[in-house]
Amino acid sequence: MEQGLTPARQAAVVAAIEAVAIGVFAIALGIASFNTRGTNTGASPVAEVVIYLLFAAGVGLIARGLWRRNRLARTPMVLAQVFGLISAWLFWEGDGVARIAGVVIAVVCVLGIVLTVRPATGADLVD
Repeated sequence: MEQGLTPARQAAVVAAIEAVAIGVFAIALGIASFNTRGTNTGASPVAEVVIYLLFAAGVGLIARGLWRRNRLARTPMVLAQVFGLISAWLFWEGDGVARIAGVVIAVVCVLGIVLTVRPATGADLVD
């Protein structure tokens, strides 16, 4: 078995970074929700945190699958990147820092798609 950063493992690194970033965002969101006084955003902060943590766990499993060069991790990776691009668009519609975050999210998601669908990654994955 080949070691090092094979094409599939490069995509796995991007997915792992995304999983950590989503987890950190979920924790920050949870902490920030305790600091709000009387404001109602319309959704339960606990539910939002749980959803983000579940998504982070899913992306982490995708990263694990790509690291192990499992062919079945490829489609979920692309789908997660599409969800990320939707989030990037929503951030882009904001102001200031949110707009910058949208650009960063979009760049990382496009990088994830490119690393996942390139022919070298497909050849590197095993059944």
